[in-house]
Amino acid sequence: MARILTSDDRPEMVATIERSLGGHYLCEFAPDVEGAREMLVGGAYDLLLCDLHPPTEATIVLAEDIVRGNIDTAVILVAEHDDAALAKKAFEFGAYGYVVKPPWPGQLLMTVMNALRRHQLELIHREHSRNQVDQWQAIIDMAPMPIYAKNLRGRYVLANASLEELAGVARGEMVGLRDEAFLLPKDADEAVEADRRVSDSGATYEATDVRLVAGVTRTFKTVKFPLLDEDGEIVAIAGISPDVTAELEATKLREELLAVQAQAIQELELSRQETVERLTRAIDRHDSSTGEHVNRMAAVAAMLGRECGLDADRVELLRLAAPMHDVGKIGTPDEILRKPGPLSAEERSVMEQHTWMGHEILVDSQSELLRLAATIALTHHERYDGSGYPQGLVGQEIPPEGRVVAVADVFDALLSDRVYRPAMSVAETMEVLEEGSGTQFDPEIVALLLTHLEGALKVRLA
Repeated sequence: MARILTSDDRPEMVATIERSLGGHYLCEFAPDVEGAREMLVGGAYDLLLCDLHPPTEATIVLAEDIVRGNIDTAVILVAEHDDAALAKKAFEFGAYGYVVKPPWPGQLLMTVMNALRRHQLELIHREHSRNQVDQWQAIIDMAPMPIYAKNLRGRYVLANASLEELAGVARGEMVGLRDEAFLLPKDADEAVEADRRVSDSGATYEATDVRLVAGVTRTFKTVKFPLLDEDGEIVAIAGISPDVTAELEATKLREELLAVQAQAIQELELSRQETVERLTRAIDRHDSSTGEHVNRMAAVAAMLGRECGLDADRVELLRLAAPMHDVGKIGTPDEILRKPGPLSAEERSVMEQHTWMGHEILVDSQSELLRLAATIALTHHERYDGSGYPQGLVGQEIPPEGRVVAVADVFDALLSDRVYRPAMSVAETMEVLEEGSGTQFDPEIVALLLTHLEGALKVRLA
């Protein structure tokens, strides 16, 4: 398990971390950022949740020092307030993530998972680069590739045995020659032009060169760069032409890392819709019966909400929030979720906890969408006659969205195959709902469903 250090040991933060990450990672705590830096010196941690408290410039500078000084540890900044400029700066100096207090558990877990994945890829890249540097150093020492330098008049002042072998000249005879002495005219002109670019701009030049050597076409990755004297003046053009394979592999890996970094930055700007999709995907992985069900149920719930008189904005929020009604099942054991037969009283009690757990996951958000989702998660198993759970609410005490989702949820569930029974017919389904009207379900909502049954069946399968 990865080791995670948090620079905040206040009880509320400890509780949040343990609730969000404790089942997945080994979590340790430091009293503050300075304490975390001392613990990083004495131990190996995969990730640091660096709390910017108090949010002063000194704290931010200290966090930046930690990021730059602990390359083996991914750092996620935890800020008091959402600050786009601070988030941008955090990524610029190498932070792996940015969350705002209080982080809701799902968001924090996803941010940590993405940071650890990106850090793992960077470690692989770093190890690959380190190995490549070692290999290149050994190659340079053994001189199996062309290494050279030319003065500003285009004459070689340094050449190794590999270049001389490729040029077909005797050992030691390369110095003093120009490119036209052993290259084809077109190739010599390209080499002279590349040297001119380096000398004029003072910048490194890179190109992939295809050369005919001893009757065989060979490809080299040529890198040229200026050599400076003590006054900073260009005195020569140096070059090396290794085999292109190692460079291509490194480029491919760099592209993968850039893609991961871009994804991490993009996640700060994800829409509400993606938040819903990720949560429902997480539920689906734990309870596969919820996958398409939540989307069908949400479509029916939105239709019923519209018929109940909810305004268009509220209907859209209901459509987006409804799929998260069972997010609390993430914490329900598989053996209970997937049990084909009836649940025991003890198992039923465990199952019923998913309403509270879903509410706890979603309720702390500043988003109106997630607050509505929290309400639905808590109330969709309440019954109209007060015999439901978890609070035993009666009639209009149950929020309208909770009453709507209760009907839409059962409607789609009965029409779907489950591990413990086959799908019911439409007639059988409506019979169950009508029998529960006034006891389990709001009778007005059941009546609306019956009135608009054809439309509900269409939107369910759209």
